[in-house]
Amino acid sequence: MLQTKERSEIARIWERKLEQDARKLPIEARHRNLEPSSAEFLCALAAGVGARRVLEVGGSSGLSTIALAAAVRETSGRLVTIEIEPDRQAESRATLGGLGLDVYVEYRLGDAGEILPGLGEFDFAFIDCEKEDYIRFFDLLRIVAGGIVVADNILSHGLFEYVAHVRSRPGVESITLPVGKGLEVTRFLR
Repeated sequence: MLQTKERSEIARIWERKLEQDARKLPIEARHRNLEPSSAEFLCALAAGVGARRVLEVGGSSGLSTIALAAAVRETSGRLVTIEIEPDRQAESRATLGGLGLDVYVEYRLGDAGEILPGLGEFDFAFIDCEKEDYIRFFDLLRIVAGGIVVADNILSHGLFEYVAHVRSRPGVESITLPVGKGLEVTRFLR
């Protein structure tokens, strides 16, 4: 689970995000981060199901990366995180390095649409990127039977097309949880 120093870094990153929002910076200048409550949930879920091969699509400056890296620390697993913005990924690397979590993380810089086809199977994936890419990236994932995909911003951004898409897929169960800005938790049946 998350340790005190990790929660402190999550709080620091979150406060900066709130400050950027209050200043009404243009969207592209703001760090887009997962809410701390959602980070706690992600960490607990990934560790609780024993996820060892974890994927993050859209790492931004590292808040969710901290949570997922803490989970794979507990499962003796590995996190692959994809981010398209080099400065944000550099910040994430520095933050996770300072926390000693970088040893659990493989960073990939670039467009997830180009990177995902070259990756193998995962037992847990988290999607938090450009909202118009959710369905495309979900379809590119290779998730093992029993694996889980969590997508953020379902309620805040009204991503009901994504929800309908994943729920129409044979062999999955999916539920929207009102945690943070809304998480869609999709499980691939065995």
